[in-house]
Amino acid sequence: MLQNRWVLVVIVIVGLGARLAAATLGHNYDMNSWFMVADIMRHGGNVYAETLRYNYGPVWFLVLHGLDVLGGHRDEVLRYLIAGFLSLVDLGIFVALCRLAGRLAGVLFFLNPVSILITGFHGQFDNLAILLGLWSVEVFGDEFNKPINQRKFLGLLLLALSLMTKHLLFLFPVWLAIKQKGLWQKTVILVVPAACFLLSFAPWWTGGRAEIISNVFGYHSSQTSYSYKFFLPQCIQFCLDSGTVWYGWLILFAFICRQKNSFESLLIYTGVLVAFSPSTTNQYLAIPVALAAVFPSVPFLVYTAVSAFHICADVRNGPRIWPGLQGRYDDLAIYALCLALMWLFLRPQFFRAFQWIRQEIQVQLDLLK
Repeated sequence: MLQNRWVLVVIVIVGLGARLAAATLGHNYDMNSWFMVADIMRHGGNVYAETLRYNYGPVWFLVLHGLDVLGGHRDEVLRYLIAGFLSLVDLGIFVALCRLAGRLAGVLFFLNPVSILITGFHGQFDNLAILLGLWSVEVFGDEFNKPINQRKFLGLLLLALSLMTKHLLFLFPVWLAIKQKGLWQKTVILVVPAACFLLSFAPWWTGGRAEIISNVFGYHSSQTSYSYKFFLPQCIQFCLDSGTVWYGWLILFAFICRQKNSFESLLIYTGVLVAFSPSTTNQYLAIPVALAAVFPSVPFLVYTAVSAFHICADVRNGPRIWPGLQGRYDDLAIYALCLALMWLFLRPQFFRAFQWIRQEIQVQLDLLK
């Protein structure tokens, strides 16, 4: 059925319509921040120096400025333009997943309620960084035994642009460097995205140096540390804080995924990033949606359901679809994500163990005959 182009057209219309419909539910703190940033850009100010509510690279506030100009500097119009722009970004991810993993993966992503709510209601732009990351690994390719050529360098520049948008993939160059042959080639992979990211702050450095250092590089969100507190014994928690453990998991999985291709590695990186993060906010729950779409499983289905329920029931930051249901359930979502990652990596072992148990039972039954 998904081979029919008209079915895909209907899916695209439904997905885009659902995101724009979510935008009609109102907005929260995040959107107010974008209004403030757009206002600063409107009068030619330095975003980093004039607000504490922007903790990212410069790409997003340049996008906001362009949308603000397009909308005639009206906040209510800007809100829908942001939702429309981010919906098109999701459409870009849909196309990329269809091309790299098949149409089913693209559809599962595009109709995922978590992605719909975060894009339409929250107006968060993690998806833009992920789309640029997907383009970067597609361009970079998987020929890790060959030196850095023009195509690979372009892939690194796209990865740098992703970091300049939102630095979700800040350690992903390490994942690529571990795969790459040659010390010089590894160095290029590590240096180019990081250098471009740092240089992107240069135009705003003079008037906003202290704020860039404290609000971008020194930013810390609320510490939830769900997987850290739930899975690690007290003795490890006594020795290592949640941030150190988070970095450790990201480095460990870089080696675990050494033999995987760039595309799968990027998706797994997003899952590890969120599952073991010291902080969890609503928009983070949309980051692994592409991973869940490419590797669908029951644990990922549970993750999606719990995440969507949490976003709807969150009184402070959610769209209040069910006002009678209040509370936070993001901890359950993180536990489900950890289980989904475990299932993704250990499923072959589970099946082999199941086959062995079944064979042993059959042998014993044959002996009883």
